[in-house]
Amino acid sequence: MTSRIVDAQWVRNRRADAVVIEVTNGHGPAVIPGARSVYWKDLLWDRSRREFPTARELADRLHALGAHADAPVVFAGDPPQFAAYALWVATAVGVGGDLRYLDGGTAAWQHDRAEAARTPLPLVPPRFSEVVVGREQVRAAIDSPAVLLDLRSPEEFAGHRVSPSSEPVDHGAERHGHIPGALNLPAQDLLDPAGLLRPIDEIAARVAELDIAGVDDIVAYCRLSHRAALGWLIFTDLLGDHRLRVYDGSWTEWGSLVGAPVHNPAEAGEPTS
Repeated sequence: MTSRIVDAQWVRNRRADAVVIEVTNGHGPAVIPGARSVYWKDLLWDRSRREFPTARELADRLHALGAHADAPVVFAGDPPQFAAYALWVATAVGVGGDLRYLDGGTAAWQHDRAEAARTPLPLVPPRFSEVVVGREQVRAAIDSPAVLLDLRSPEEFAGHRVSPSSEPVDHGAERHGHIPGALNLPAQDLLDPAGLLRPIDEIAARVAELDIAGVDDIVAYCRLSHRAALGWLIFTDLLGDHRLRVYDGSWTEWGSLVGAPVHNPAEAGEPTS
């Protein structure tokens, strides 16, 4: 493991001071002993607008969950990509500190920690434009040298679904398909069956299949940016590749956006397997 990506043993070695925050898709209690659990929207979206919170708001929310400047803060996702999304948002708005991503998420480990009153996480210069793109930038990327990278499942990319098959209801956008010209790199291809990141050489080989070595700009998206944020973390921290930025609105916005072009292989009768 390198940089911000840590495994369960790393956390066990820091059990005296590491702060673990579970970023989940529900409102239940933490499953990891000593950790705090938070619904991802409550932590990472503005209370009334579909925007990120300010750096101060996010730092305060994290502080309320036990995060502080004197210890590493480990985001444990359930599913794993929710933790990558949290780290990506913190980077974008400008919350600093020793922020980490737990490889494999909540299923990968169990951990105890002691509570302590500490200084909140520091605010740092935001990097919004370095890691986030909006819909107008996506429009400009179509038919340009930039690469659009779709990290959704093959079923979503092909137009059979608008949400992952794990969702009980297929919802999230008005239209099926993908952004014209996009390449499909399913986030699941980068994880093993347990949700752990595959070895770096396997990930690098999978990315090499896309033939994007000579491209200057990569715009990644998925349905709600969680899987795309995982792609951002993998490219940045494991592969040392800083070309990738994430389309915040992702397919939930693009697939319902008036006037936005969509390519739907299933509707067009193209082979989708």
